[in-house]
Amino acid sequence: MKSIPWKKLFLTVLAWRIFLFIISFGADYFLTYDPSFPYARELLTEFGLPRWIFSWANFDGVHYLTIAQNGYLGTAFIQAFFPVFPMIIGLFRNIGIYLFFPIMLVFQFLVTWVLSGTLFYFVKETLKKSDKQAWWSVISLLVFPTSFFMGALYSEGLFLLIILLSFIFAKQKKWLLAGLLGAVASATRIVGIAILPALLLELWLSRKNKISFNGLLEFIKNDWFNIIKISVSSLGLLGYMLYLQKTFNDPLYFFHVQSEFGAGREEGLILLPQVVWRYIKIFMTSPMDLKMFAYIQEFIFSIASFGALLLFWKRIKPSHLLFSLLIMIIPTLTGTFSSMPRYIMVAFPIYLLIGEWFSKKSTLRVFALVLSLLLLIINTLLFIQGYWVA
Repeated sequence: MKSIPWKKLFLTVLAWRIFLFIISFGADYFLTYDPSFPYARELLTEFGLPRWIFSWANFDGVHYLTIAQNGYLGTAFIQAFFPVFPMIIGLFRNIGIYLFFPIMLVFQFLVTWVLSGTLFYFVKETLKKSDKQAWWSVISLLVFPTSFFMGALYSEGLFLLIILLSFIFAKQKKWLLAGLLGAVASATRIVGIAILPALLLELWLSRKNKISFNGLLEFIKNDWFNIIKISVSSLGLLGYMLYLQKTFNDPLYFFHVQSEFGAGREEGLILLPQVVWRYIKIFMTSPMDLKMFAYIQEFIFSIASFGALLLFWKRIKPSHLLFSLLIMIIPTLTGTFSSMPRYIMVAFPIYLLIGEWFSKKSTLRVFALVLSLLLLIINTLLFIQGYWVA
């Protein structure tokens, strides 16, 4: 790919955004609005916008708005949400008020540009591939069954952009910039800390050190300054932990409140086989309803994503593979696959693999795109109408 077709990329994202708005506009014709999260009617209606717009701040969006307006004090359990994204919301909220323009409209305008920028760097990561594969990778991400979260008041789009930029700077051997972006990532979401070992692996492999104890010592001796630069990635998480210790006397408060959000989350660490067994029991005992639909998606997407990364690991850059596996494993330590269909949105090597398959197998491509698009429509309808998806 000799150049990045920015205009084509932006128009593709804009078409995706309009398509999702059409779904949200017509959601009332298919499902009754029944929000299953707190502060839905109190907080979101204050914008004076139609519900098909403000519903893009459903579920976690409400918590981000609460933090942006009131901080972490005075509301229980929102400490599970890391500070970078609500800080950005607060900034644009102030701009929105100054311009007499509600924050949700400001955000919906910006999301198209942010996601376009994200995909711009996503395509840059596929430059060694063909144009055809790069574009099918973009399409596979946009029509993924939970891609609507990239356009909601969620941190997915921003987080993916930060991660991609960090990896790109690492590829250019700009380790301090990569580490600084890693720090922003680890202050955006807990799984952002996965960028630290991924960048260290990137540095290790760039030096072609021997895989041995002596090789490790030589690596530390020769690259200690670059290791320190990369270790800056941990400062986002450590800074938030320091704030929690000072304010709530618990540096791990973000973890300890996980069980209060339900969805089977626990404070203790649960291993992956235990999580799989829990879902098998759910399938055997729970009734067939919308909750079961969410459980099935969580399970299938989780197992399929783990399987794809492990089966095709040779086709994935080692640092990207390590990062993707870590961001998928870390959430399961609370004992559930809940939200996994959303979390895997930032495991970008998956979409590179799908793009490769789509570029070669037209029959598979048509079937997968139709199925994925159908699930995207269903999941968007559920989300907009206040039903849990991920």
